[in-house]
Amino acid sequence: MMASKVNKDSKSILRDIQPNSKGAEIGVWAGNTSIQFLRLNISELHMIDPWSVEPYKKSKEYKSYDEYLTKYSKILNIEKKDVDFQEYYDAIYSEVRAKCGMDPRVTIHRMTSDEWFDSKPEKLDWIYVDGDHSYQGCLTDLENSLKVVKPGGMIMGDDYYWSGARYGKEGVTNAVDRFLKRYMLFKERRGETQFIIRV
Repeated sequence: MMASKVNKDSKSILRDIQPNSKGAEIGVWAGNTSIQFLRLNISELHMIDPWSVEPYKKSKEYKSYDEYLTKYSKILNIEKKDVDFQEYYDAIYSEVRAKCGMDPRVTIHRMTSDEWFDSKPEKLDWIYVDGDHSYQGCLTDLENSLKVVKPGGMIMGDDYYWSGARYGKEGVTNAVDRFLKRYMLFKERRGETQFIIRV
């Protein structure tokens, strides 16, 4: 979940995405980055997000599920209850379907990234990773992306060295650095927090 519906830095990687390419976005939230991708005349976009509280019950992105509920109940001004959070997620999902669901290039997958990768998706030109921001969650998304992105394609993402967030440095940054070292790959930086890994 994001405190804001707009990722202001994602525009930094748009110039690297080729027209007619096929891609996926892990962690869609309100779909605003998705719309930026679609404006590039890509041929296919898979939008993956569970729009659910359930993944946060197991995620290590926060110290506890209660910490997650406490933080976002204040930001969103809603009750600290599963049912209220799920109603909020359902409303966001409905907004995304209204904005993007009728585009023939779009397939919306309301599921976790693990579930989507387990479905053995077709090979893609690029994947944008902005889902689970915990170390293990991000690392798993990167490693699974490596199996799906075509040779010569790109794995991109958000929140690399984001100094304003604990998970940006400890989770995403450490996961990206570990991934690069493990697979002997290199990254390119874009904007303040965006990264590109060419495979």
